[in-house]
Amino acid sequence: MNVLHFADLEILVKALSSEDVAYLKTNLLKSSSFQKFKISFLESTVDESLHTLIGQPYRIVSDSKKVWYFRIPNTDCYIHVVLNTHDVDNKNPKVITFKRVAKEDTPFN
Repeated sequence: MNVLHFADLEILVKALSSEDVAYLKTNLLKSSSFQKFKISFLESTVDESLHTLIGQPYRIVSDSKKVWYFRIPNTDCYIHVVLNTHDVDNKNPKVITFKRVAKEDTPFN
């Protein structure tokens, strides 16, 4: 299923990879309708290759939480990405959120 045409999306998937995150980042930067995607996932193959694919995080909150900002071309908006892979018991889903934010809601204002 192609989810890129949605403006708002909240889904649970079995697995998410670094390549999936890079694909979403690349394509959501081109979307005029995208507002917020929240993707929960049970299994993760997101690893250090993510930094090669999308760049170093703007902020590393902890070993399990990282934050990125990407400017949306030809706009004053950014995509704010928060990856949270913390799960003590490996029972709860991990989460990544992509959200369109105005420049004034970023550290770059």
